[in-house]
Amino acid sequence: MNLETMRLVVTNNMPYDTGFMFMAGSKYYENEHFILCKYDTERVPYIIYNEEGTIYTVKNKNFIRYKTVGDLIRFESMSESNLRANLSKYNDRAKRRASTNIIAQGALNKIKAGR
Repeated sequence: MNLETMRLVVTNNMPYDTGFMFMAGSKYYENEHFILCKYDTERVPYIIYNEEGTIYTVKNKNFIRYKTVGDLIRFESMSESNLRANLSKYNDRAKRRASTNIIAQGALNKIKAGR
């Protein structure tokens, strides 16, 4: 697995809030021995509450433990040709998710109001 694939999997499994967690919620490191993703809880402290859940909501509970780690393991075990085919499906799913979330946040209403 390369860094680009890991970044795609990690960012697409993050809960989409206003986009801040998506853009600034993780840091990536790579050297000749390993690839590392670190969730940046200093800049985005509510990642912890999303992962562990609260008494008010458990909507995103265990998104790292189950979704992200599971997808990383699945993509790591694929052959190169199978990986490319599945990544294109994964990209399409991520694009649909992002556009659905933007619409849910009222983007179309803002466009209509601006006319």
